[in-house]
Amino acid sequence: MRVLHVAPEAYPLVKVGGLADVVGALPKALGPLGVEAAVLLPWHRGLEAQGVGEVAYRFAGAEARAPLGERVEGRVRFLLLGVEGFDRERVYGYPDDAERYLRFALAAAEVARGFHLVHAHDWTAALLPLLTPVPAVLTLHNLAHQGLVDPAPFFAWTGLPWSLFHMEALEFFGRVNLLKGGIVFARAVTTVSPSYAAEIQTPEFGMGLDGVLRRHAHKLRGILNGLDTEIFDPARDPYLPAPYTAEDLKGKRRARLAFRRRTGLRGPILAYVGRLDPQKGLDLVLSALPRLLELGFSLYVQGVGEEGLARAFREAEAAHPGRVRFLEAYEEAMAHLAYAGAEALLVPSRFEPCGLVQMIAQRYGTPPVARAVGGLKDTVEDGGTGVLFQSYHPEGLLYGVLRLFRLGAEAMGLRGMARDFSWAASARAYLEVYRQALG
Repeated sequence: MRVLHVAPEAYPLVKVGGLADVVGALPKALGPLGVEAAVLLPWHRGLEAQGVGEVAYRFAGAEARAPLGERVEGRVRFLLLGVEGFDRERVYGYPDDAERYLRFALAAAEVARGFHLVHAHDWTAALLPLLTPVPAVLTLHNLAHQGLVDPAPFFAWTGLPWSLFHMEALEFFGRVNLLKGGIVFARAVTTVSPSYAAEIQTPEFGMGLDGVLRRHAHKLRGILNGLDTEIFDPARDPYLPAPYTAEDLKGKRRARLAFRRRTGLRGPILAYVGRLDPQKGLDLVLSALPRLLELGFSLYVQGVGEEGLARAFREAEAAHPGRVRFLEAYEEAMAHLAYAGAEALLVPSRFEPCGLVQMIAQRYGTPPVARAVGGLKDTVEDGGTGVLFQSYHPEGLLYGVLRLFRLGAEAMGLRGMARDFSWAASARAYLEVYRQALG
């Protein structure tokens, strides 16, 4: 079986968030099951690959051509598609993102002709089930990002019939919704945890698409993300000062000392590593911070994103030297040191499709304090390998932190290291979905 994964990012070539980790790891896990998987990405600026030809496609009524590159990295075959508009600094965040990724999807549909099945990831590839001649599976990584386009340019760019707009398929409050179209036309729809699959069928978490998802519930399945255990392994992590295992924790103690030296923090350190995004519950962290400091905790925050949140953490660091440290950067080495060296990891999300950081932290023996939503519920054993709290309120977070240390953070960390977060079971579940989609 030949499967083409189509996505905007994939580790290690280009990474913005957890989507990249999934798209980089799943094809490797599918290999031993007999699936020949390749990953198709836009040819972002700075990516190097060997040219292997070009792809002809139609855009806005005219023929266009895009160079095609190939590169093998970490046993994964990557294809890079050089459509117009991707020679830029960032993967997302431009006013013409919809036009750029529609170009990409139209060209990707031509590449897909050489495969048995297409696996499209998120809104940037969601139109592929409608465009490609081969069966398609769509994975919803985060329903908050849907890809909204005004109808006139959409139909001019794609050449699709206007009748699609007036059916259930694409219309969404007067605009075209790419993710909705993918849900409607895909043979199968997956999301990244069983709990999130249930939550998104409700108005609270469905982001306006809960009705569509309930109508298509027969083809919706939640498959928990895994971790690339070759990359996230404290026994052979090159970013740590020394390796360690649950049987020999000397390296973890060295990581804790190194983390304290690098951050300049004292006392038990609570860490947050991830995007600065309202989804992630950082308003709870900021509201709870004065009380956490009173109780003797220090706070380490690492991430980039919304300027308002970044400013608030810069101000907190300035106001509390030696107790708050904010690293406004995506820096893999410091992230790994935080997973190993903090006393606890904070994951207080409003909603969380799956989340990887709570799994990484457990693998590194650092228990998470997480809100009981989505994949956090599915991956943290409350009172066993971490603590879950229910209420989206600063008091809920404070209660979770205090409960963690009352129950014994170190013992929870050891139990977390025994968890199996590998891709093996999830890859088998995806293979079952593929076989069903192929009929």
